[in-house]
Amino acid sequence: MPGSLLAVDVALLLPPAAQEVVALLNAQLAGPPDGFRFDAGHLPHVTLVQQFVPAADLPLAAAETGAVLAAFAPLTLAAERLASSGPTTSLVLGATEPLADLHRRLMDRLAPFDMAAGGADAFVTDDAPPRQRDVEWVTRFRTAAAYGAFEPHVTLGAGLLDAPAPGLEFTAARVALCRLGRFCTCRQVLASWTLGKRIGT
Repeated sequence: MPGSLLAVDVALLLPPAAQEVVALLNAQLAGPPDGFRFDAGHLPHVTLVQQFVPAADLPLAAAETGAVLAAFAPLTLAAERLASSGPTTSLVLGATEPLADLHRRLMDRLAPFDMAAGGADAFVTDDAPPRQRDVEWVTRFRTAAAYGAFEPHVTLGAGLLDAPAPGLEFTAARVALCRLGRFCTCRQVLASWTLGKRIGT
């Protein structure tokens, strides 16, 4: 893999029915090059951890992630509202205690692998380079968006969406360690698990 650091996301992946709902919302927002479309290379997800990890430490980081996940059952999540943050719209989910606990445990376990100062070459750049905003978001995730500031959400896309939140409830059982791309999209699955059981790399 190019670069000595990788911009990664440990994320809950959505089941197919929930993917269909968020794909309809994503289709109402900007497409490339100003935005993105959910597809096999842009996976809708709920971020649990984002950070820069040394490429050489990726197997160890994946092993530590799997050790945490083994203690957790699938999580039931529900949409609460749509929210805009700068140029993007997200579907905010209810912050349940099991979800918050999983987030905290992963943040703690992966802290030794967190290299705060990464650059654009840590991202997937096959379609377009990351924005400076993307690099800064991953750099600041641990201090600005984690622990007490953690707000579980699905980023729907670029642009503003004036619509009510869908009545969406789903059970998330698959977790992936992904390499990030532009808009902090989950582009490449580097390892994946079901909650409680490793299913592949």
